[in-house]
Amino acid sequence: MNNLLKDTLAERAAGAEPPPLDLDAIVAAGNRQISRRRAIGVLGGAVAAAAAVIGTATVVRPRESQPQPAQPAPFGERRVTYALGSTIHYGDEILSVAPLRITTFVQTDAGFVFLDEGNNVHVADRSGTRKLGTANWELTADFRGNLVGWVDGLNIPQESVVYDVAAGRELVRTAVGNKLPPTVDLAYSPRIIAIDGGTAYFDTAHGAYRWDLQTNRGESLAGARMNTVRAVAAGQIVFQQPLEQRPPAVNLTIAKTVTEKPSVRFVGQQAHLSPTAEYVVTQPDDARPDVQPLWTHLQLTATTSGNRIALPDQTYLKFYFGQWIDDETCTIAAEYPKTGVVDLLVVNARTGATKVAVPQLTTLNFSTTPPRTANLALPTGRQIIDLFA
Repeated sequence: MNNLLKDTLAERAAGAEPPPLDLDAIVAAGNRQISRRRAIGVLGGAVAAAAAVIGTATVVRPRESQPQPAQPAPFGERRVTYALGSTIHYGDEILSVAPLRITTFVQTDAGFVFLDEGNNVHVADRSGTRKLGTANWELTADFRGNLVGWVDGLNIPQESVVYDVAAGRELVRTAVGNKLPPTVDLAYSPRIIAIDGGTAYFDTAHGAYRWDLQTNRGESLAGARMNTVRAVAAGQIVFQQPLEQRPPAVNLTIAKTVTEKPSVRFVGQQAHLSPTAEYVVTQPDDARPDVQPLWTHLQLTATTSGNRIALPDQTYLKFYFGQWIDDETCTIAAEYPKTGVVDLLVVNARTGATKVAVPQLTTLNFSTTPPRTANLALPTGRQIIDLFA
């Protein structure tokens, strides 16, 4: 190549402009490349991603799932409890059901179930109050759990009901035992005697029934006429002994069946067994009986020995059972003589120790129209009534 040709080519190369750059296309291409790399990293390297940081091929295992702890029942704890008017006093906590007035109530782990003055059944918890149905004067609940029972007196024949407060549904509704000719007048009303674990005990017009809550089937207790069985806990039954007595039948005993004839004896109309059936509290139906024989006094007794646990009757005139707080501790409302002022006591049945839990909680008085119910309600499911005023 001669010098003239070299010079000509060099001059043209120096004067040529570089091709234009498409920056948008370059950025887009870069983004696509990054996206492909990320996709490859997610699809092909997710398992080894953590290991890649330290240059190993360790397999990363998924995080172990830990079981969630069981949520405590909102009202599972048994505290010193009573109700005045529209207010439930649950230890230091107060629940109002206004404008309703509480005539009686029971505690379940899911909430308090109470009757108002019209015998309507309601449940109260920290979220409010809701109606469940209508009852025949009384409520019954197990010492633990979410079950409550009552007799629906609106239907003929009357129906025995067991309700799960936590689930918000009825487990049992049956008229078994309550079918009678319309001309028959009963001396006692049907009631739910007890709920003892997975078994309920119904007092019907035709006598006592033991009801399996899981199968929703029951059987009659042979020989147990109406009002023969008074209480059941831990498989132990408090019943009349002898089975047939002229009213008021107040001679009671305890056994696994009503056909047994144990030597231990109690006296009273109502019976409140401790959760393990080691102790029983008996008392009359009438809050202020006109006649005051021995059986009209509240009595706390050891069920195995029959030994009585003394109460401070030198200080107080009358006693009203409240509740079992645990296997050996109960509350009792104690009324001062003349004034009607009431203290709420905590009594240890094992040691006999007594202390005042709520001093002067109210002055006891009764409504002026029948049934003459007290202004104080205790979580027994039964109203405090002055029957013969």
